[in-house]
This record gives sequence, structure tokens and C-alpha cells, in this order.
Amino acid sequence: MNVLRVCLFFGAAAIASATSVTFNFNGLAENASTTQIQNYMNGILTGAGCTGCTVTVSGAFADTTWNGDGHVTGPSTSSTTRATKSLTLGTSDGATASNQTSSINSGYDTFLATTNDAGTSTDSQITITFNGFTVNGAASFDYEIFPDATCTALTSTKCGGSASGGIYPNQPDFKFDINGNTPVTSFGTNGVQYGVTPGTTNGNTNNSILSSAETSPQYIGKWSGTLSNANSVNFIDWPATIGVDNLMISWTPPSGPTGPTVPEPVSVVLFGTVVAGLGLRKKFRKTA
Repeated sequence: MNVLRVCLFFGAAAIASATSVTFNFNGLAENASTTQIQNYMNGILTGAGCTGCTVTVSGAFADTTWNGDGHVTGPSTSSTTRATKSLTLGTSDGATASNQTSSINSGYDTFLATTNDAGTSTDSQITITFNGFTVNGAASFDYEIFPDATCTALTSTKCGGSASGGIYPNQPDFKFDINGNTPVTSFGTNGVQYGVTPGTTNGNTNNSILSSAETSPQYIGKWSGTLSNANSVNFIDWPATIGVDNLMISWTPPSGPTGPTVPEPVSVVLFGTVVAGLGLRKKFRKTA
């Protein structure tokens, strides 16, 4: 019987290992539809062995080149080269600040945004709902708060009125929550990150395509942590465009889509061997 317990323990241990996938969205064309985004993500999940897993996406555009109408800053300080040096999710992977040491990709890649390059927005948030599985474990994503015309500088005259608690009425922000209304408190301040003046807490570069002294608040960074029992993730903007890239999620059976815990083949063989051994032992005693 002790042998049987050991076999079942190893079978359960083999199943409990977490599985993760990363969506870099680079297989998507500019302005890909939500259906195309969903198909891309579903293909990644299927390839990772997540049988029966699907996602539903709303409020997202596939984008490569949006730079806040030229107000996004970048590492270049030269007036002749800064026009090609906006640091965005489409030009850099994993950037945590806009500064002169940030690297720029040789070409553009794809990310998800709440507006397209024409400035058209269909929603104030990107929502990704998980069907057939629940996200548990390590998670991460790159994100960006783009500059917005309703707040061109952190002053009362240029950002909607007087500040309250240090935040102006139209100050661009990015809220991250799960399951519709549960803030992820490890993100920003109680689930909210605010845009900042270039050259302050998000790096030391304040040059944009349009100015060598850009004042429009913005932010680029990376979040990593853990999620528990997440049926959806929600990336919410106010009032600016936000972007998300390199989204990594994890799930751990039996919370995954594979249903009841099923022993792996090696566990099944061991279990059968033990059962057969117990049967022979019983038969031997009867004969004796």
C-alpha cells in the first residue's frame, strides 16, 4: 500500500507543474481585427498544449508605429536624429524607462493599443477574457501610457484643472485589474500607474520628435508578478492611449482546461504494476 501511495504522489506531482505562454503579437499585421488577435492568441495556447483554451478580446487594435502624434520621447538628443527615436512598444522590447541607454529595435514590432494610428478608439480599455481555463501563477507584460492632447503638461491650465492628491484631472493613467473590478495592487499605486513629466521618474530623456523639451506626461515600463484565479485581465486608460506587449500568463492544473486531474502515462504504468502485484500477492496467499 505504501508503494501505491508513492506512485499516486508522483502522478499528482507531475501534473501540478505550471505552464506559461508569452504573446508577443508579432504575428499580427497593423490594424488586425479583434478576431485576428483572438485567433493568434488561441493558436499560441493550442501550441502550448492548452487543450480547449480560448480567449475573447475587446477594445484592442494591433499597432506598430503610434507615438502620440510625435510627443513620445526617446533616447536621442540630436535634432537630426530624434525624429526616428521615439521609444515605444513598437520600437523597443522590455524598456522600463525612456532614457539615453534604452535600446531601439532595428524595425517595428506589434503591440496591442486602445487606439489606431488615426487616433480612433473603440473602447477605453483592452479586455482579455479566458475561456476554459483560469490564470494562476507568474505573469508579466510591457506597457505604455501615451501622451494625450488633453494634458500637455502637468499644470492646472494644461491638464484639466487643479491637482488633487498630486494628480491632475486629465493626467494620463493606466489601470490594471482582473475579473472586471479587482485592482492588481502591485501595479502602480493600488493598480494605477500615472503618466509623468519626461525626464523625471521614468528616465532622463525629454526629447521628442516635436521638441527638445517635451512636457506631455507619459510612461513606459514593465510589470511582473503573480495572478490568482484570473478569469480576465483588463487594461484601462484615462484619457490617453495605452499599449500592452509581451503578455505572459501561467496556469496550473487542475485550474487549467484539461478537466479532472489525469495521471501522466508513467504514473498509469506504475499504478498498474502495483495493482497487478497486489493481485498476485492475494492469489499466492490463497494458494498457500
